[in-house]
Amino acid sequence: MFKLEGLESSRIISRVREISGIVAKPPIEVVTDTTQFTRIYQHQIIRLEGRDFFVRGDVYEPRFGMQDQPKFWVKRGYDLNSGKMVIIKLEFNEEFTSNLGTVQVPCFRSPKKEADVIALVKGDSRFMQGETLRDDAGNYVRVIDFIHGTTLYGKLYDMTIDHEEYYYTELSSILKKLAGSFEAIQMLHEHNLYHGDIRNDHILIDEETGEYRWIDFDLCQNFEAFDVYRLGNVLQFVVGKGLNPLGQIRRYGDFPADVIASLQPADCGAYYTYRLMNLRKIYPYISEGLNDILMRFSAGSEKRIRMLSELAWDLYEIIPTLPTDPLDQPLA
Repeated sequence: MFKLEGLESSRIISRVREISGIVAKPPIEVVTDTTQFTRIYQHQIIRLEGRDFFVRGDVYEPRFGMQDQPKFWVKRGYDLNSGKMVIIKLEFNEEFTSNLGTVQVPCFRSPKKEADVIALVKGDSRFMQGETLRDDAGNYVRVIDFIHGTTLYGKLYDMTIDHEEYYYTELSSILKKLAGSFEAIQMLHEHNLYHGDIRNDHILIDEETGEYRWIDFDLCQNFEAFDVYRLGNVLQFVVGKGLNPLGQIRRYGDFPADVIASLQPADCGAYYTYRLMNLRKIYPYISEGLNDILMRFSAGSEKRIRMLSELAWDLYEIIPTLPTDPLDQPLA
């Protein structure tokens, strides 16, 4: 780290104010080795391969109603060359286990793998866009174009209509876009790459285009089934307009007593056993075909989905049979 003085400091302060409205005060500190990312603070400059990025602050990640959690290795900022807002992901390596049902799956962060994904998907709007630069210590720093929009989780959470109205007016259009997102993950798999952290808040809906765009690819497990079953969770969340955990349905669900009594472990996820997959039991208007796709992720299924291509194909077949919003239909 070093400090800028004189004309160069004044030039950067002026540029920062021009593109962000922020009045940075001298001396301007420049970081060229991002290894100690917890010591990188707002209003510093990260210099990568001769390019300067202004740090606005840490990224905070909302987690389903919990207090937002800071991600100290991910910074919000600006590219001083282009003037665009960016997300700066610094190299962070960790190992931990995640659960696929009762199976503990070793996971690790791989900045290099995310760099490979970014290179592969360049120009593909189904994914976040960016580039990878190296700092003076050789760390992989991913500079990501900022996407204005909300998450898929946020979109459904903010809907005030009940499930039946949602099913008949909104679900079909959402599933059409979601099927494209599933195909995008299939493309990664065809190149021996995996998302690794599929969640309904890792799909951003671009407010300018309405496109569904995948974000965050630095987690690794390196086997397809993990992605596939996490996609099953996303599908269940979208079809059910929420998580629909079995325990909550039994305690608080506004459903007939005989329906609640009929719910069995076989109706729930094969690995995520708290999730009700047999949503047709509580929402009987859900089509059999769509419910059958969900049931292939259930504990009671004899024909579980193993490959992502199966899921995408089944979904594309069923979408045209689903109800659509009458307002979207062409006039006769």
